[in-house]
Amino acid sequence: MATTFSQTARIIAGVISISALAALAVQSTLNLERDGSPLVAFALLFRYFTIWGNLAAGLVLGWIAIRGSIQRAVPFALATALAIIAVVYHLLLAADHFPVGWDWHTNQMHHTIIPATAIVWWIVFTGPQSGGWKSLPVVTIAPVIYTVFALGYGYMSGFYPYFFLDVPQFGIAQVMLNIIGLAIAFMLFGAALLGVRRAVSALA
Repeated sequence: MATTFSQTARIIAGVISISALAALAVQSTLNLERDGSPLVAFALLFRYFTIWGNLAAGLVLGWIAIRGSIQRAVPFALATALAIIAVVYHLLLAADHFPVGWDWHTNQMHHTIIPATAIVWWIVFTGPQSGGWKSLPVVTIAPVIYTVFALGYGYMSGFYPYFFLDVPQFGIAQVMLNIIGLAIAFMLFGAALLGVRRAVSALA
């Protein structure tokens, strides 16, 4: 079932969408010197789930801005993915990551601003009846698809973007267990977001 959004929700969704896509465009441009061509620069970004999430934010919220409605589970899955991206980066990766210049700005967009604004948008403009507990399994679809891609890329290139997907280091059995754990983590994050939205709705 689709959810229809107000004009205000559509305008704000459009602003977030444009911001997400612009940040990706800037990041691809910054990578040109290293990667050689716009196509290669953009393609290499796709090794990271952060980029998948930010591109999804641009496309999904852009669709809502233009069309005004979308299947109710889609914004929920997007909010969950962006929450994972922000939390994992700030808790596990930020301490060892020191971008400078424009890279610092795009990094903040990818890991902080777009996730935060998209999650707040989802909380404010969707109600408890939109994408509830029955939608929890949906949040695992994107990470599972991504891990299949990342494992295929790693097998061909030898580069695994995240340590828990490193087959040569851990073996395929452990990596499969890691993927199951990842799916469970996404569902737990999704459940937490549903709880937050319900609490906010009760206070409104």
